[in-house]
Amino acid sequence: MQDIIVKGAREHNLQGIDLILPHNKLICFTGVSGSGKSSLAFDTLYAEGQRRYIESLSSYARQFLGGLPKPDVEHITGLRPAISISQKSGGSNVRSTVGTITEIYDFLRLLFARVATGYCPHCGKPVTTQTRQQIVEEIIRAAENEPLLILAPLVRSQKGEFKDLFAGLFRQGYGRARVDGQIVRLTDNLRLDRQMRHNIDVVVDKIPVLKTADDTSRLAEAVEHALAAGSGNVVVIKGAESAAESSEQPTESADGEPADITPTDNNLQFSAKFACPDCGVGFEPPSPQLFSFNTPRGMCPHCEGLGEIHSFDPELLIPDTSKSFQQGCIVPLGKWRDLGHWKQHIFQGAAKAIEKIFELPADTVLETAWEEIDAKVQKALLYGLGGQSVIYTLRGGASGTKWGGSFDGVIPKMLQQYQESHSKMQKAAMEKYMRTMPC
Repeated sequence: MQDIIVKGAREHNLQGIDLILPHNKLICFTGVSGSGKSSLAFDTLYAEGQRRYIESLSSYARQFLGGLPKPDVEHITGLRPAISISQKSGGSNVRSTVGTITEIYDFLRLLFARVATGYCPHCGKPVTTQTRQQIVEEIIRAAENEPLLILAPLVRSQKGEFKDLFAGLFRQGYGRARVDGQIVRLTDNLRLDRQMRHNIDVVVDKIPVLKTADDTSRLAEAVEHALAAGSGNVVVIKGAESAAESSEQPTESADGEPADITPTDNNLQFSAKFACPDCGVGFEPPSPQLFSFNTPRGMCPHCEGLGEIHSFDPELLIPDTSKSFQQGCIVPLGKWRDLGHWKQHIFQGAAKAIEKIFELPADTVLETAWEEIDAKVQKALLYGLGGQSVIYTLRGGASGTKWGGSFDGVIPKMLQQYQESHSKMQKAAMEKYMRTMPC
């Protein structure tokens, strides 16, 4: 079966053509207009390949696809399922590529979602299924004497109001859910924007610190219910009490500036279908949308799938790398004494956290020349520490006030100020340090 053999092709203008076409070769049909090039390529070869593919499906699938007529040809051997790429003009839309215009991208997304082997991004080993007992053991290992919130993921990046879903969950005995990151009660009058995409998890159980065998048994039962409700997936929030209910965070500083610090949400995801056996990390089962840069599930959250972002350029922000942070190496921030007491204590808390994470000597991050700081430390200062918890000490009066939060980084904070600003002069001043860059 090294060749495609065509006998007696009579579709349209073809007059009983016999051909032998080798596999794994790029073949071009040439001829004058009306000689039957398209009739041979599309109406004979492609049509027969599609017809055979549809006939190989189940009767249930064929009822939705319908049947295709057999082309006028005596017989074709060695033909595999075929894909047709039509000639189309390029689009001006920034989201249009050769793959999307020709629709080849749809086949590739389906191929990767259904056939490809997934690998763990942390250790590089193939992703496999996890048993319920393995998931429970991983949760116990990661609990670290903190209360746990067990959730079952139900909706991911879907539009709608989901009134029937909430009503159904309440009838099943559930009391709370997490909607777009916020814990809500199902008895509340929940009104979601049907034009927006939402993420919904139902709260299966809230488990205190694991101390006794009864607590472990309760955890195993909650995981079993969550796996059943979440189609083999379960989400665990560590420190559930502080993440969902704590209100001890300051809302305003001594200088009158907003604190803008929210509790960190330590999400752990496990899957009975798609998880790393060594790291214990679970992933969502792959779907075609996951491999599309034009859908919220697959696109990069920073550039929204476009590959480019208009953001602050570190080279423009820091023209003189021989200066330290306290000497004003980041030009828009100005000198240290001009930052104000509130911002100073934010950067001091972040610097102490960075020194602890990277095992650096005390009081070195802010006082060392920028060019002498490790690239990882530079990245942490500019782009933040992610979900890492940071302890801030706000000194006022006889003793300092300690409180926990996160550190977003200099650039994300400046981007937020740029996007929220209504002053054209302020935006123009900030744009001097911005440019379009690869994401």
